[in-house]
Amino acid sequence: MIGNASSDDKLEFAAGLGMDVGINYKTQNVVEEVMRATGGAGADVVFEHVGGESFQFALESLGKDGRLVTCGAHAGEVVPFDIIPFFRAQKSVIGSFIFTREEVARCLGLAARGLIKPLVHSTFPLDQARDAMALMERREHFGKIVLRISA
Repeated sequence: MIGNASSDDKLEFAAGLGMDVGINYKTQNVVEEVMRATGGAGADVVFEHVGGESFQFALESLGKDGRLVTCGAHAGEVVPFDIIPFFRAQKSVIGSFIFTREEVARCLGLAARGLIKPLVHSTFPLDQARDAMALMERREHFGKIVLRISA
């Protein structure tokens, strides 16, 4: 599995979770590193949830018959798109926005049985929501930031 992040610390953490190849997109060329890691073949599947420039990196990192699954656009909703290499390599872009009730139930069941565990960076009481938001804006977290609502 290949992943990318904005810091070497985050990449090290991800490696501990099973990532094989880490790319620091601030200091490395994502597409070149993916091609190097795949022997020039490119990725079979890319999961992209940022949009903007990351969408282009993801698309260019795909190999022949590769599939890009996208579900976000925090970094930009409108992206340039060169259609020629896209259709010549028979690539696919799949949009994913929502989940079904059955999928949520399945995930909750897996979590209840301890087969999956959410990765929580930190938990804040609701009255510290401003601190939680500041942490998120600094992009220092790895995992979810949770607001706890007390009864």
